[in-house]
Amino acid sequence: MTTITDDLYIGESVVVEFDYSGELTAPASAVVTVTPVNGTDAGAAAMLDGAAQISGAKVYQRVQPGIAGLNYKLHCVATQGSDKRVRAGIIPVRDA
Repeated sequence: MTTITDDLYIGESVVVEFDYSGELTAPASAVVTVTPVNGTDAGAAAMLDGAAQISGAKVYQRVQPGIAGLNYKLHCVATQGSDKRVRAGIIPVRDA
């Protein structure tokens, strides 16, 4: 699994990109979820700041940090007609 961004530090807010170019021309919908992979964070869903935004073949999601020291998996499912494609990656959260 790839790292989506370099370390995300407490206090930061970034937009991550999921690129579906070559597979979907214009997804009609996209759902992003977040799950801690090396610990527990019951509030992990709160890392997602707003809904995913679609522009062409790309999906964008603003993300805030969770718990410092944890790595989080972001999982994006984009749908166009009956086609569904998945992208996933890791965001490490660190203390500044």
